[in-house]
Amino acid sequence: MHSVADIQDYRTVSHSGHFSTAFHADLFDSLASILQERYQDEDSIQRILSLACENTGLQNISVAVPDSPSRFKAQFCSTGVSNGVYSFAVQHALCRQFESREWLVIKDGRERADVFVPAHSKLTTQDRCLLMPLVLRQSVLAVLVIDLRNTNGASLELSLLSFLGAQIAQMLATQVVPNFKTLYARPYQRVTGDELSDIRDAIEKCNGNKTMAAKVLGLTPRQLRYRLAKLSE
Repeated sequence: MHSVADIQDYRTVSHSGHFSTAFHADLFDSLASILQERYQDEDSIQRILSLACENTGLQNISVAVPDSPSRFKAQFCSTGVSNGVYSFAVQHALCRQFESREWLVIKDGRERADVFVPAHSKLTTQDRCLLMPLVLRQSVLAVLVIDLRNTNGASLELSLLSFLGAQIAQMLATQVVPNFKTLYARPYQRVTGDELSDIRDAIEKCNGNKTMAAKVLGLTPRQLRYRLAKLSE
């Protein structure tokens, strides 16, 4: 029988893509405090963005949400700007991202975003903006827009940002539709009269973007149109 020392492979284990729970103990304490004290979602989201900046060295992280069917605004921003306007390149990438759910990166000198695969791609000094979809139950609720300028992207802990982004997605879901879980549980049930107010509320809170409202409600755009037509009769 071989001893453990004879068969153990002592090669260095790579921890790329994972963040140290020991190193970020303070982060978890701060996040727990935010979630426990959560009263106003807007304030909690701002605090999480500040927490992300403190633990990554980033200076400008914003949350892009639909402002109209083809336009997005920075509803939350770590710099304190409210309802900020994005550049054409970012706006174009956001429209594409809400449909594809891909991570995208915009490089210096280019207007079209490239697909970024966190498990395989590496950020470089040529990358100026990273767009991370905030997904919940296969639906993009918003996008985390990360300004990479003046930042060492190669050392950026994407898993940490993804983790904090997931917390923001949960808050956005309940902010847009209070009974989010209930609505998601009934996408294929019969149309009922009490759905109309929920659908209209979702469309209003998504600034008229019916595609976004459908995703929040757990419906396809076609199902949403059918329900609206049926309930309006």
